[in-house]
Amino acid sequence: MYSVHGAQEIETISEKRIIKSRAVGATTVEEIKWLADAMISYASDWKRRGWAYVVIINEMYPVTPEVSEELVELHKKIEKAGCRAIAFVDAGAYVISAQAKRHQRKSKAAYVEGHFKTEEDAFEWIDEIL
Repeated sequence: MYSVHGAQEIETISEKRIIKSRAVGATTVEEIKWLADAMISYASDWKRRGWAYVVIINEMYPVTPEVSEELVELHKKIEKAGCRAIAFVDAGAYVISAQAKRHQRKSKAAYVEGHFKTEEDAFEWIDEIL
């Protein structure tokens, strides 16, 4: 399944129980709410077994404080929906990578987190832990 809403793109990789998203440019609170709802819906069949989230953030602009707070909520929501691991693909995106780490810490979500330079590295890591 593949969907786009504003700066957000999302797709499922069902055979691996992975949801992948990409943000390009600036994103809004409303787009983050949509993203969280879409992820929870797409992953509903995987909740008991667990699933992983790969987020491509190297083309995303740093976020506003309002969007930052919504991203903290997204982390909480996806953990409750069965997310067991999140892999950030953030090569060269130092500011947004730092923001992503702060959102995860603030959410106190218990899933495993990793930061990678390529999608391939992220998928290999997920194959090892899921």
